[in-house]
Amino acid sequence: MKPSKPPVCLRVTEPTMPAHNHHFLSQCYLRGFTDNGSKKSKLIGIDRQTGKSFPTTPRNVGSLRDFNRIEAEGIDPDALENSLSEFETGAALGLRALAEGAKFEGEVLDNVLTLAGLLHVRSPARREQWRKFQASIAERIMDLTLATPERWESQLRQMREAGQEPKGDTSYETAKKFFDSKAYTIDVAREHHIRMEFVSLDAVMPFLMERRWLLLEATADTGPFVTSDHPVNLSWKEPESVPLFYRDHPGHGMKETRVWFPVSKNLGMIGEFDGREGRHPATKQTVAAMNSMTISFSQRQFYAPNLGFPIVGPSGEIRDGRHLLNALRR
Repeated sequence: MKPSKPPVCLRVTEPTMPAHNHHFLSQCYLRGFTDNGSKKSKLIGIDRQTGKSFPTTPRNVGSLRDFNRIEAEGIDPDALENSLSEFETGAALGLRALAEGAKFEGEVLDNVLTLAGLLHVRSPARREQWRKFQASIAERIMDLTLATPERWESQLRQMREAGQEPKGDTSYETAKKFFDSKAYTIDVAREHHIRMEFVSLDAVMPFLMERRWLLLEATADTGPFVTSDHPVNLSWKEPESVPLFYRDHPGHGMKETRVWFPVSKNLGMIGEFDGREGRHPATKQTVAAMNSMTISFSQRQFYAPNLGFPIVGPSGEIRDGRHLLNALRR
């Protein structure tokens, strides 16, 4: 099964005043974890590193300056940001319909799973992981290039033959000293990050669509679901049966995996290739298990409507958010 229509497309538009506060966590999604779901409604943010909690609104978290900005000739810098905003209008309708009891099919399924895919592949932490990977390749190439003075001179000669005259002091000794000092940072262009994110989305979406989705409804008795700055996560169903070499690297196409997606404070989704489907009431243990999974995969922050959310304690007991905050502050 594939999405019925492309979720996001870029169009060349007339330049407008650029917006700079770009969300990698959609505000329409975060509103599902606030106290009443309105635009200005608040949620509680919790910093995993410090244990500090703070009241906030969806507008003030899950964003980064110019995260979606594109700098290319003939394209509005906000082309992607505007396209994502249009998509999020449909995603908001899908989330609302799901919250009101709609069946998980058709356009609702397309929009919600596309949102899940976007949340999974796009985040500052993923960009930093990709930057480090690209930087390691670049450093390995430079290490080989500077292995001998002759090899370095050969590279300079090839540059000149290609019409690219090196600038500044390009002696082997200077280049080698600078490289060995590590007094530099290797950056990756934002536009390349954006391209790779949508390549990843294209790769992930078919597998999300093939899964069977179990929708779990929380109640006042079970406590709410929480979300985080990395809310859609993949795990092995039985990690202890997976060889150690592969245990930290489940793939979206692997059969014995499970996708966790807290949709709102009242609804969580679990996707498996051969699992149960449909809408079912959640137990407190299930909500606690998903919350613990969501928090463990968070990069820095997680979010909840209140501190009454359940988690699984060290010995398997059910605890609430207040106990977790106390543990994080120690």
